[in-house]
Amino acid sequence: MIIGVNKWYPFVLPKQYDTKAVAFEKAVEKNNEEYKQALEGHKEALKTHEAEVELYDKKARQNTIELGMFENRRRFQIFI
Repeated sequence: MIIGVNKWYPFVLPKQYDTKAVAFEKAVEKNNEEYKQALEGHKEALKTHEAEVELYDKKARQNTIELGMFENRRRFQIFI
């Protein structure tokens, strides 16, 4: 009875990877991550723009009210 070396010391061969497939998967993951970050950045930019427009509108309205008050004072001073 001959026992082969492979039975007592089996060889474990590493799993064969296709380097192109692995590189492609990593590139796809990287691209998806960059896309998600770009979307988040775009959403934040839109929120910031909306806030800036709102502040601009409020400031313009306040200036209009102040100018109206100034004109009313001038009108009343003429009558006094």
